[in-house]
Amino acid sequence: MPIKDRYVKLDPYWNILPRLVLNISWPHYIYKSMYAYIPGVRYSDILVGVPKEIFKNEKRVAVSPAGVQALVKQGFKVKVEAGAGEQSKFSDDQYKEAGASMADTKSIFACDLVLKVRAPVFNDALGQHEAELLKPKSTLVSFIYPAQNPSLMEKLSKQKCTVLAMDQVPRVTIAQGYDALSSMANIAGYKAVVLAANNFGRFFTGQITAAGKVPPAKVLIQGVCAVFFTLRPAALEQFKSFGAEPLEVDVTESGEGVGGYAKEMSKEFIEAEMALFAKQCKDVDIIISTALIPGKRAPILITTDMIESMKDGSVVVDLAAEAGGNFETTRSGELYVYKGVTHIGYTDLPSRMPTQASTLYSNNILKLLKAISPDKDYFYFEPKDEFDYGTVDHVIRGTVVMQDGKNLFPSPLPKTTPPPTPVMQKTVAELEAEKFAEVSPFKRTMTSACIYTAGLSGVLGLGMISPNSAFTQMVTTFGLAGIVGYHTVWGVTPALHSPLMSVTNAISGLTAVGGLVLMGGGLTPSSLPETLALLAAFVSSINIAGGFLITQRMLDMFKRPTDPPEYNYLYAIPGVVFVGGYGASLAGGFSIEQMMYLGSGLCCVGALAGLSAQGTSRLGNALGMIGVAGGIAATLGALKPSPELLSQMSLAMATGGTLGLTVAKRIEISDLPQLVAGFHSLVGLAAVLTCIAEFMIEHPHLDAHPAANMVKTVAYLGTYIGGVTFSGSLVAYGKLQGILDSAPLLLPGRHMLNAGLMAASVGGMVPFMMSSGYATGLSCLLGVSGLSTVMGVTLTAAIGGADMPVVITVLNSYSGWALCAEGFLLDNNLMTIVGALIGSSGAILSYIMCVAMNRSLPNVILGGYGTTSTLGGKPMEIVGTHTEVNVDQAIEMIKEANSIIITPGWGLCAAKAQYPIADMVKMLREQGKTVRFGIHPVAGRMPGQLNVLLAEAGVPYDVVLEMDEINEDFPETDLTLVIGANDTVNSAAQEDPNSIIAGMPVLEVWKSKQVIVMKRTLGVGYAAVDNPIFYKPNTAMLLGDAKKTCDSLQGKIRESYY
Repeated sequence: MPIKDRYVKLDPYWNILPRLVLNISWPHYIYKSMYAYIPGVRYSDILVGVPKEIFKNEKRVAVSPAGVQALVKQGFKVKVEAGAGEQSKFSDDQYKEAGASMADTKSIFACDLVLKVRAPVFNDALGQHEAELLKPKSTLVSFIYPAQNPSLMEKLSKQKCTVLAMDQVPRVTIAQGYDALSSMANIAGYKAVVLAANNFGRFFTGQITAAGKVPPAKVLIQGVCAVFFTLRPAALEQFKSFGAEPLEVDVTESGEGVGGYAKEMSKEFIEAEMALFAKQCKDVDIIISTALIPGKRAPILITTDMIESMKDGSVVVDLAAEAGGNFETTRSGELYVYKGVTHIGYTDLPSRMPTQASTLYSNNILKLLKAISPDKDYFYFEPKDEFDYGTVDHVIRGTVVMQDGKNLFPSPLPKTTPPPTPVMQKTVAELEAEKFAEVSPFKRTMTSACIYTAGLSGVLGLGMISPNSAFTQMVTTFGLAGIVGYHTVWGVTPALHSPLMSVTNAISGLTAVGGLVLMGGGLTPSSLPETLALLAAFVSSINIAGGFLITQRMLDMFKRPTDPPEYNYLYAIPGVVFVGGYGASLAGGFSIEQMMYLGSGLCCVGALAGLSAQGTSRLGNALGMIGVAGGIAATLGALKPSPELLSQMSLAMATGGTLGLTVAKRIEISDLPQLVAGFHSLVGLAAVLTCIAEFMIEHPHLDAHPAANMVKTVAYLGTYIGGVTFSGSLVAYGKLQGILDSAPLLLPGRHMLNAGLMAASVGGMVPFMMSSGYATGLSCLLGVSGLSTVMGVTLTAAIGGADMPVVITVLNSYSGWALCAEGFLLDNNLMTIVGALIGSSGAILSYIMCVAMNRSLPNVILGGYGTTSTLGGKPMEIVGTHTEVNVDQAIEMIKEANSIIITPGWGLCAAKAQYPIADMVKMLREQGKTVRFGIHPVAGRMPGQLNVLLAEAGVPYDVVLEMDEINEDFPETDLTLVIGANDTVNSAAQEDPNSIIAGMPVLEVWKSKQVIVMKRTLGVGYAAVDNPIFYKPNTAMLLGDAKKTCDSLQGKIRESYY
């Protein structure tokens, strides 16, 4: 081997020269100092040969053109024998395009690494055995069957070859991707069923017509399937899940052998087994058998007498024919009829589907080579006689049957024994059902009764502490508004949760009413409280104008080209009548402010109710504007401000509104979550300012106020809620905008810190309520505003970016309760009604988000991990290898699929890849394909964000479905594209009760026929849980940047169809 292949340069010569003077053997020193030993050979110096198979009836080829492309990409040089892939439908041109050069037979066998399907045989055309054509000390990868071919092993030994036998790959979990026997058996199984159907005189499923009924066929498959017999418990459990009827022998004995095979059974078991088979042969129409024992002749399971007892027209398929057969009457390699029973004993079933078989075999070989030699630059592997079960060393030692001419077969046993077959774990759903069943009906009813008792007792308590009838009326208003809001928000379609958040943001701007009520002076405020009120009105106006504009922008995106025209400007008529009519009544001497508040409150209810459907969503936004306009108009009418004060009010609201419109107009839809968080902070700030200003203004009158304690209590609570909302929203904004790290900030002792802040906040209420002093009261309010602001920071900073949907909905709820507090403080029905609506809206959305993650609200808010269903044991170990595809291969899968579901995650938002995906979907739908989207409730950074982003890109809303709507469709789906999602498609949520996401509702993408996962890496998601779907056999990983990959897919689809 040349030195350049064995050594890598380390030090430049000038680092060595100063040391040469002290070293006599300097030539050796230079050599050892400048080069370090690296075992193996560079991939670029290895010539790979792929010969044409000459075994009788063999149509397969060892490496497909896609496989050649992968080898070339790795650095290998590849030669393919002319015509090698012809019978597998791979042309020489395809191989050339993939990077291979074409050569004759002798040149191929003279390569360093030869990849074959069949073991070497005598080549009649050249008059030499293929083993003799191999280059001395070369490496051969092929099916070998060393136990059955000792003479072949001798020939290979004379050539000093290193041989990897694909039939000796250990059947362990880690080697599933290189198990060529399983790949070929899979194809043989499919082909066996097709052959049986072709030679059977009836439909498998039977038929019912007006002419009569034809019964379905009865099929016995010895090993697996419809009515089946199996010895292996693992296989038994798997096929029970398919609805098959198991046949079991009365003798208790496990058939689990070593390496994934069944073992030979005892004499008693065999006798009972044969009696069972004899009985079944008289009843079934078709038998397919595939029983093998490693290194031995296939066992006889069906005797001649049993065959003769079968009905005429029956069919038997012997997949073990090459190893002697499971039927005593089998003729290897033939199809014939014996006493009315058709016998199929073909030995080349995989070769009868050569393209499919060659593709899978090529993948098996490439994955094996990559696994045994993972180095990126050098090809090297070393068999070890001591190894643990199920490791890469186990795979290498089992597969390498000869090294440099030395026979290594059979492989020694592993040092460790295989783990016992795991007991089938109960699913999370089964465990939840068991937990529910354990609770007696009496206990469930008692729990419910206690809840109602507590609620009604609370009502009695409020009545007892009520200071006056006005408070009772306000509580009544609050309660009824909360109930209305509860039922209204539940009717909102999940796709419109983002517009719901923004419209409640706008409505919560009615905190401006509190500011207007407390404003005073002339053109400018005359005192500090009036200045605070001015600021409250200003920041609230930003919310009102900005919230309604961004809501309108989002709703307009959901319009489809086929939708009928809309004339929403006509809703200005009821708005003008409502506000103008109030002005006219005011001029006429009528005081109808309370009815105006009622009308405005009902309009705000209508704003939320309108979002229950796409068709009424824009009406809802219009009603919200009417409600807010009417409420502000009624407030101004009740105040009857002087012209100077009215100018101050108008200027404050106009300035704030203009600023809000400017922000909402310029903001990108992908930045919507941070806009909502920012607007929430304004509501919190307005609540704090209003509560402090109200206390400062009302303090001189509190001694004589009949509800002084209620006023002080509400002012204190409003300040606290507003402070938490203000700072928490700012932290959420920073995380979403990227100003702050989105990772959780887990301060040491954070729970104790938050508990201390809460205790101090509650404790501060004692002197505030007990003292009548102005300085003490103001100090307590300022203190709780500071404590709550700090608490908002510590709480929100401990929550990671992926939990922001819950954070935003909770803050939305907080803003509603802050508005309610202002309503109680100012005895304002409108603020109480709207606050209850918004508070219940945010609470319900928070509940929906928590249910979607199967987590409790305290778990999220306190920065915790783990679902409510997690058992807490050791999580399931994920083993196996993933399958990677490139863009071209992904395009072929997309083109072949008729039904496609796309499940986007936050990665699509971050990459802004919705535009190429939308264009690709449009093109696919034009080709007659069914393409839909599946959206998880917590995908994105706020509820409904992905729905809005897809609508912005032009995706019709009727093809964007929620998780609950689409989950049952995955089993019938040809292809699922997962784009930038991880935890929301993680099957561990259902398969592993010990996973920290156990029980979390997820999109069941793995149930579709084929899955392509598009991610940057194989890394974990926010929950830091490995995703088993990456390693499932029907999953292909398309790794890379989401935007670039989606752009490539879009371009390739356009090239294919246009």
